[in-house]
Amino acid sequence: MRANILVHFAADADVSKAQHALSRPGITGLDLVMGPYDAIVTCDVSDMAELGKLSLAIRGCPGIRETMTCPAIEA
Repeated sequence: MRANILVHFAADADVSKAQHALSRPGITGLDLVMGPYDAIVTCDVSDMAELGKLSLAIRGCPGIRETMTCPAIEA
C-alpha cells in the first residue's frame, strides 16, 4: 500500500540530519516543499500495520515536530 506522510520540522531542526533519519526501508521518496508542511515522504509498505510502524518511526526522528499520514486510496 502506498501513502504520503507530511512532515513538519522543528524550527531549530538540522534538516540534513532529519533527511538522513528518514532514509528507512519502505520510504520511496522525500521531497522538501513549501507550505504548512516542510516535506512529503512517500512510502510503499505491505499493510496498515507496517504503515503505522513507519509513521511512528518517522515521528520519533530528531527534529520532526509533527506528521500527518495520508494513505492512498485506489479505485
